[in-house]
Amino acid sequence: MFLFLDVASPISEFHLINDKKIIDSFKITNNTNQTLSDLIIPAYLKIDNDYKLSKKLSKLIITIGPGSYTALRVGASFISGLSQSMDLPVAVISTKTIYKHLSDTHKQLGIYFESSNNQKFFLYKKNSEFINEKIDNQNFIMPELVSCVFYNLELPKFINAKIKSEFFSIKMNVLENLHKLEFNKNLVIKPIYISNNSMLN
Repeated sequence: MFLFLDVASPISEFHLINDKKIIDSFKITNNTNQTLSDLIIPAYLKIDNDYKLSKKLSKLIITIGPGSYTALRVGASFISGLSQSMDLPVAVISTKTIYKHLSDTHKQLGIYFESSNNQKFFLYKKNSEFINEKIDNQNFIMPELVSCVFYNLELPKFINAKIKSEFFSIKMNVLENLHKLEFNKNLVIKPIYISNNSMLN
């Protein structure tokens, strides 16, 4: 059984994966006013009690951003502690990971990602280099090389009718690409935080 912690999305959730299926999902926070650090341990303890995770867990997965600095750090610390205490391998998921999964079937794509605290990011590839930008307003100018945009919450206003757009779900993307994930023990989890369009760890 895999435990997937998504702390990059607007609402933080645990997902339990078994036999390549999501067997249950648990919202840790119900709105952006709740504090993840106060709720993550009680939420995990409830899941552990319901599913006896200490006997069944084999792997851990976590989103590392970009997203809210606080949420990413809390999630990374929690999963690191769980990994060390239970000797479990971890796989990390970022928008770059999702881009690589989607680029198998789509070319010249961009990923528009909304996180907690109303933070928005745009990822695309230029000359073999990944560009991760934080969007502070709707005046963002779409890179000309992007012909298809994937979005995780709402279609951004800067998308015009000529550009193909498609919704994506992080949990479904992870589920469909489990066989591609790299799991490592003693992994140092480095959340991705974007400030002034510079990537920080």
